[in-house]
Amino acid sequence: MKFITEKSLIVDSLQNAAAVAERRQTIPILANLRLRTTEGRLEVTATDLEIQIKSYSDLVEVQEDGETTVSARKMSELCRSLPEGENVIFSLSNGKLTVSSSNFHADFATISSDDFPEIEINEELSPLVVKSALLKRILSKTSFSMASQDVRYYLNGMLLEIQGDKLNGVATDGHRLAFSSAKSGNSELDVRNILPRKAVLELAKLLSPGETEVNLLIGPSYVEVKTENLSFSSKLIDGKYPDYDKVFPTGNPLPLEIDKETLQAALSRASVLSNEKYRGVRFQLSANKLKLTANNPEQESAEEELNVDYSGTDLEVGFNIGYLLDVLNSIEGNSVNFEFYGEDSSCIIKEKGSEDDVYVIMPMRL
Repeated sequence: MKFITEKSLIVDSLQNAAAVAERRQTIPILANLRLRTTEGRLEVTATDLEIQIKSYSDLVEVQEDGETTVSARKMSELCRSLPEGENVIFSLSNGKLTVSSSNFHADFATISSDDFPEIEINEELSPLVVKSALLKRILSKTSFSMASQDVRYYLNGMLLEIQGDKLNGVATDGHRLAFSSAKSGNSELDVRNILPRKAVLELAKLLSPGETEVNLLIGPSYVEVKTENLSFSSKLIDGKYPDYDKVFPTGNPLPLEIDKETLQAALSRASVLSNEKYRGVRFQLSANKLKLTANNPEQESAEEELNVDYSGTDLEVGFNIGYLLDVLNSIEGNSVNFEFYGEDSSCIIKEKGSEDDVYVIMPMRL
């Protein structure tokens, strides 16, 4: 294998793949990237046996086709540090991969690509074409509410739901829930699948925010996302996701409207003196007033009163500051609408004028 490239052509491909490669190295080859030249391009593959990424990039010249595997971390770090605009030569000889430019030379140890465990999907996949920005938005708007190491393994991921022309994303850790929905065009599909946490986080980074279309292919056990230069595959979590509709509180809401940045700043100040373990903040609502109170076991406290648009009954309820800030960080508009349903009920948060993204936060006893 021997090819000539330039840093800017391959650096993104290597870094994206390195993020997927298994860092714990229980199986040494999983810490490696497979590099293969094919049809004048470089194919970079990485897998942790649960998810797999194949990334394609153009090359200046291919002098000899071939393939090998090399350390994902070392190769991506080296390529990132190479000089801009200079041609770089990659050549494989006697089990060593040599990378050289005008004044630089490095030899990498390799493992034969014969043992590289590529994921092969042998099931029928249902296709859906969606805008890259749309799928990226749904993943980004919900991913922060996923559980990370919950014994209820189906919560350690995101529910991706296709209902006709609707594409929904739902994530919950049992204390909060994020729901995001968008129209995805005409589709006869009706599927509910759970994407693993790592797949959601990596895919949200990989997808471009532009209007390019991606092919979303969904099967019983796998999901695949394909673009012109990328193929991303993931096993699905085998489990039944809870009926999230039951999480939304019912009854007559007490609506509140507030400026997002004002509330963000006030919560950030309150968090400094909140209990480090529970991070609680008390909301005390009265006519057009919101009083925030936080305290900790050292007898320290913070209190702030904000002007809001609220005309409901007086109400006192506690929430986790971190959960509130996560939601506010994901909202793009300037105004936020809250819906309260009582001291012991969850509250709903939405961006003003939008029903596409809905957030539910359970109350805390303070």
